[in-house]
Amino acid sequence: MKITTEEKAKQTEKEANLKPLYTRSVVNSFSSGMVNPFTGAYAVRLGASSSDMGWFQSSTNLSNNLMQVFWGRLSDRIKRRIPFIVVGTTVLSALWIPMIFVTNATQLIVLLAVQALLGSMATPAWTALIGDLVPSLRLGRANASINLWSAVGSVTATLASGILMISIGGSIHQILFIPLIVAAFCGIASSLVILRIREKRNGEKLNLKQNLTSDILKVVSHARRTPRFLKYCYVDGVVQFFMSISWPLFAITEIRVLNASMLQLAFLSVGQTVVSIVFQGWAGRLADSVGRRPLLIFFRFGLITVPLAYALVPDINTLIIVSLFWGLVNALGAASATAYLLDVSPQESRGSFIAVYNLIVGVITFAGSLIGGYLSDFTIGFFGLIVGLQIVYLVSIVGRGIGAVLHVTLVETLKK
Repeated sequence: MKITTEEKAKQTEKEANLKPLYTRSVVNSFSSGMVNPFTGAYAVRLGASSSDMGWFQSSTNLSNNLMQVFWGRLSDRIKRRIPFIVVGTTVLSALWIPMIFVTNATQLIVLLAVQALLGSMATPAWTALIGDLVPSLRLGRANASINLWSAVGSVTATLASGILMISIGGSIHQILFIPLIVAAFCGIASSLVILRIREKRNGEKLNLKQNLTSDILKVVSHARRTPRFLKYCYVDGVVQFFMSISWPLFAITEIRVLNASMLQLAFLSVGQTVVSIVFQGWAGRLADSVGRRPLLIFFRFGLITVPLAYALVPDINTLIIVSLFWGLVNALGAASATAYLLDVSPQESRGSFIAVYNLIVGVITFAGSLIGGYLSDFTIGFFGLIVGLQIVYLVSIVGRGIGAVLHVTLVETLKK
């Protein structure tokens, strides 16, 4: 079949638009990889209790998702994604700088919450942009490829940051000074890269006098009348709740139980990421051939082993080895979860639906993390540090198992 000049031009433009996606993924993940794996340890080193860590997780989860319905709907109405990605990423990145000067866990928690709230405008626009540029039949592979480049940036930054912190030594503020500066610079740079994408201008006249609140309520109502989307929110919500119960405990276990150094925490993150990189392409092809549902099921069952390992491993090196399996699990999840969410969201409202999903997850994980933090405060006070943590991990294990079983009831969305 002969390809016309017009078709060649469209293909060239499409490929030109995809390259900045990969570049942005690398640079932005390099930014977050410099600091994100160490924020929990930062809070614990600043004296955070279990309940403090509950607020650490829950406030960030809620702030990151609270405004996404507004930003997602506004993105759909304007029919533009790039401005939201650029502004959101720039603001988020600039807020790494004040974290150099925090003196207690509460200040760090507040800053992270503000960062997540203001940076949240980029999230639904970014996911929707991928859906706009990539055909449904290639979403699995495209997501896998983007996640692969993201993983490359993250693993490089985390390893470099861990080695740098060990080399510098000193107080927690001294060792995090350079990583925070680099994170801010690279994050802002990643927001500028995305400007290379040629986004179609919206020729329609935008009426901002229209009630956006009413518009958002219509989106929520539309989402409630979309059965497959609603079912996925319910099923995934159960898993997210019981996952988030254990999140405040991880940093406490790493620092206070396993006595991990910053370099060991870097290896813990890097090991998983390297395995994800290795399996990312295979996972993407699998999502586009076998389907999203089988990978999602394996992904959710695989994550049951996370709190199990944290509850039982005797030292940080064992945890690093066990965590390599989670790299495979995350590769399958990254290739299938976003593709499934885009599949069950109407194409014309993807930004809004993704934002609704993220808001649901944000509220659920806000509650889960708070419950996990305060519950562990109680169990630690009654049973001691190790047994107290193990009891809460057990609650997370059972709940994750129930959520994983519910994933079996999902309908396959891949159109072959």
